[in-house]
Amino acid sequence: MNKVKISSIAHYLPGQSTTNQNIIDRYGLRLKSEWVELNIGIKSRYWCEGHETTSDLAVEVGKNLIQDISPEEIGALILATVSPEVMTPATAAITQSKLTPGMTYPAFDMVSACSGFLFALDTGRRFVQTGMNHVLCLSSEIRSYYLDKKDRRTVMLFGDGAAGARLSRCEQDEEGIIYSQTFTDGRFWDAVSVANRVENPAIVMKDAGFIFQKAVEKMQELLLHGLKESNLQISDIKYFIFHQASRVILEKMTQSLGIPEDRYYLNFDRVGNTSSASVPIALSEAYQAGKFSKGDYICLLATGGGFSAGITILRWEI
Repeated sequence: MNKVKISSIAHYLPGQSTTNQNIIDRYGLRLKSEWVELNIGIKSRYWCEGHETTSDLAVEVGKNLIQDISPEEIGALILATVSPEVMTPATAAITQSKLTPGMTYPAFDMVSACSGFLFALDTGRRFVQTGMNHVLCLSSEIRSYYLDKKDRRTVMLFGDGAAGARLSRCEQDEEGIIYSQTFTDGRFWDAVSVANRVENPAIVMKDAGFIFQKAVEKMQELLLHGLKESNLQISDIKYFIFHQASRVILEKMTQSLGIPEDRYYLNFDRVGNTSSASVPIALSEAYQAGKFSKGDYICLLATGGGFSAGITILRWEI
């Protein structure tokens, strides 16, 4: 089958950085900033100011991804999001109208909570393998619009942001994506949800302990299975990009697998949990920071509501 690679990566963080104390003061919460930082692991996050939309953020990313190609070369646009602008049509359609007005390639949303970007990559990879030139896999989230600002369990966790990757066919001697897997176990769909109510579309987290346990368990399981299927060891992976669910989850999982701090990216402390945008934001930041380079093996891994999870193992070709 045709090999597929990430040929471009970009991210965008909106608005202003909002500290724990900003939120405590603004909403009159009975919390201390130091307690939040110590127990949750977050210092700040980016929140939109009310005028920015999900498609606005996605377009900022998309413009960077298509700088060196013509719009006619885009085969599809897949937008992972759980922050849609409207119930219907797809926010991907709104994004397309702003990014490449008049173009008629397929544009659709991928709704799979925090695992959404991995689902988009898996789908986009198949599109390129069957003939498309380039597929844009974007993720854009404005979680602050869906927060109950008085709910101390969730108000500090989530941030806004967007990121994405362009998938293209590999050149000779390039390897690109070598393994991907996604799954959903719908028995646990209501562990984390956003109710379909206009008057109060807030994030509901029923059992944080259960979510923590399942996230650690499934990410470890996916990683070990993926490495086995790829004939790789943990030591072969130059860098790991995990969904930034929380600092505690990342530390628990990496410690149990023996992955040292210098081989995985952590930005939860300053951007929070950006849902489906978490993995691509971390990937883009890590690449810009020089954490890996062409020829290195990278592992992307996420779990999310649904209960969903995904993994992608690839050789970096940029």
